Amino acid sequence: MNPTTPNTEPKPSTQRRKAVAGSSLKSVLTGLLLAVAIEGPVLAQTIKAMDDGTVLKEIIFFGRHSIRTATSGTNSLDQCSANPFPDFVGVTVGYLTTNGQQAAGLLGSYFHEYLLHEGLLTGDASSDLARSYFRANTIERSYMTAAKFGVGLIPHANIPVHTYPSGNPDPVFDPLLATNAIVDPVRALAEVQGVFGSGTNLSSAYSGELSLISKLLYPPGTQPRYPGISPTNNAPPAPPAPPGSFDPTTVPITLTISAPLTNGGPPYYTGNVIAMGGLASVVTAADPFVMQYADGFTNNDVGWGQLTLDALSQQTRINTLQIEIAMRQPYLARVQSSSAASHILRTMIQTLSGEPLAGAFGDTNTQIHVIVSSDFYLAGLAGLLDAHWLLPGYQPDFCPPGGTLVFELRQVRATGQYLVRVFYTAQTFDQLRNLTPLTLAEPPATMQLLIPGCSSPATNLDVSFLSFSNLLNAAIGLEYVQPFDQETPPGVLDPYNPTNITASVSTNTLTIAWPADHLGWILQAQTNGLSTGQWFDLPGSDAVNAVVIPINPANTSVFYRQRMQ
Repeated sequence: MNPTTPNTEPKPSTQRRKAVAGSSLKSVLTGLLLAVAIEGPVLAQTIKAMDDGTVLKEIIFFGRHSIRTATSGTNSLDQCSANPFPDFVGVTVGYLTTNGQQAAGLLGSYFHEYLLHEGLLTGDASSDLARSYFRANTIERSYMTAAKFGVGLIPHANIPVHTYPSGNPDPVFDPLLATNAIVDPVRALAEVQGVFGSGTNLSSAYSGELSLISKLLYPPGTQPRYPGISPTNNAPPAPPAPPGSFDPTTVPITLTISAPLTNGGPPYYTGNVIAMGGLASVVTAADPFVMQYADGFTNNDVGWGQLTLDALSQQTRINTLQIEIAMRQPYLARVQSSSAASHILRTMIQTLSGEPLAGAFGDTNTQIHVIVSSDFYLAGLAGLLDAHWLLPGYQPDFCPPGGTLVFELRQVRATGQYLVRVFYTAQTFDQLRNLTPLTLAEPPATMQLLIPGCSSPATNLDVSFLSFSNLLNAAIGLEYVQPFDQETPPGVLDPYNPTNITASVSTNTLTIAWPADHLGWILQAQTNGLSTGQWFDLPGSDAVNAVVIPINPANTSVFYRQRMQ
């Protein structure tokens, strides 16, 4: 199985452990009081019927990107279905859709109203931007979600999203690819198999979901060209296979160690330590269904018209299973999510101490932190906390588009006691599909979470900051976290300032391109002269950073420009 590290976990040095505790943490914890109970249940992120006696001091969103296109192109997806997959027209594979941008903004607008009510926002864009920090991993759908969420959160502001250059792994989200953590794949597999066995029994345990997906891909009267799954049993040819080649639900699910990457870098990236056989193929084939519904596809195009909303929800259990195996098991959660957890804890400490702290998000002025990545990273952090949720219409622990863990740091007025509340918040399926405006009276689905090991025995789920910090310090493996004095914070991706566009001609086509950090800008054209013509948008140009345009000799002159959405 080609293990790449010894089957032992190195012990963290005393010096690095002190880096998490540190003098700032000690000074803060010294002043904390014992936990106090607040009477009555806590209403999650809505206007409360009565003052609960606390003041919101800081909020941290750790969320998933909003609605995107499928992560595989239709040519690839069509290999595993009798009917061609409907396309997300005009949007690059894996990119945020126009509806996804709007949905992110709607969720941001809801939290704008909520944080105005809580006193963390003032309504002045300049002041509110100074107390906010936005961070995303390096893929378009994440940083565009952060930017659009920010526009809803702080209207009329240009949102500076902090992210590393494309291709540079972010150590907060992917410590394996960033080489800040080394995983023992043998240990990881042993732990996973201690929960799920070899994987072969998962097909029967999830037979309902697999059967549902199989009937979507190959409805009655159809079958794959190559019903077998091995070379001796009429297997499909090597890619690219023709449409309708095979049914991924028939490929055995086996849990093994993934083959190491062969690009000369680290052997694994976060989330790919365990190979899952046919489960990965099934998830890829079923991936478009949720996005089709959320993006407003017609009923006939959502799963080819064969999916009820309940069935759509049920089949997501396959996706959640994959993530549970890849990210939520204790050892893998510790290796892959300690960096994210450490940054969240240190961000809270920075707020409490008022002193700059390396390894924290933002600075001493920031009280609102918007951190956007993928469902894998979100679930890994939840796994480290052993936190779970169940929102209306969704399956347990499913991460819908735009869903987010929300960490609130609060102070009890009467005692000075600091408390932590943890929520999971997401728009419902229909709020996403209908682009429903969200308000405190009509909020997204929200659930306050139990944090095992530190929640008080009172009638609410608030925990003292002291208990929360102790839990996280015990859960975090510092050997998997980049030393704080070596961390180089990411720069700002600012897609709001105008930029230059370039043009090149090849035979009968014109290519117009602009920098990748200006994804989301719309290319416009007009043919009637700069003074009199009407500008029109080129469809789909907001989702790319280059377009290829056939040259029409009948147009004596054509002018191009860009506008921001």
